[in-house]
Amino acid sequence: MALDPQILTLGSTESVLGFTRTGGENWAEWDRFLKLDGKPAYHIGNICNTCEFFFKRLDGATHSVSADQLAATLAAGPPPMERAWIETVGALLPLGDYVPFYTQAPIRLVTPGTKGDYYVEEQVSTWGVDTFWGLPHDPRTEYYRGRQVSLSPLAHGNRAIFEFVVPMFPHGWLTQDRVCEYRARRAAEPPTALAVSVLDVKGPADWQEQPDLVEHWCLAHYLLDGHHKAYAASMTQASLGILSFLAVDQSIASPEQAIEVVRQLAKHVMA
Repeated sequence: MALDPQILTLGSTESVLGFTRTGGENWAEWDRFLKLDGKPAYHIGNICNTCEFFFKRLDGATHSVSADQLAATLAAGPPPMERAWIETVGALLPLGDYVPFYTQAPIRLVTPGTKGDYYVEEQVSTWGVDTFWGLPHDPRTEYYRGRQVSLSPLAHGNRAIFEFVVPMFPHGWLTQDRVCEYRARRAAEPPTALAVSVLDVKGPADWQEQPDLVEHWCLAHYLLDGHHKAYAASMTQASLGILSFLAVDQSIASPEQAIEVVRQLAKHVMA
């Protein structure tokens, strides 16, 4: 990562992407959504910091966000992180405050309800199973898991970062020739995917028996471009390069926590 993490105001009011919130649970704002072409693409959780972290794919998640003018740079490896270039890429985003950063992480594809699913394993371990449905959360999409990084413990328990890479569409929609191309490359520097990210810092309000982790820092990278790269990386157990724009305004986290999660991941870059 070439730049120290910092918060920049980036984006455009003309972006095909957008964030919105709706009311519920007696709150004027409760549920949060990522929109694509004006349609809800993902339900990205609620504003409650003691509720479980979740995302759920909706009908509007159907395609990548075009970055044709950036394709050659993103395919070549780590991108330039100069301010002017970051502002050019950031114009694809809705107007807001972001922490732009580049990272490399090994990722693995997860099918909901199977081994490795965060919602079946770590979330249930901390919050238990939903008392109404009696089932773990279903994100209605496959997704990739990245790194899990332990943080310095709190006085009342341990905490960790959980990293997710969330596609706009399933790998079955991909062009296999392009997947094979990225699988064959296995370059020293992985090609770069583009994502807008949201950090939610969540912890249960109370518990009968103290869980292993009392605070989950959940960083979800919503893929805008690079679906073929991500799937190829997961198939070859290679790292994926990610140019991420962490949306500070849309996160259930403080600006200081947004900066800290970027600093922590910089210590755990996996080439």
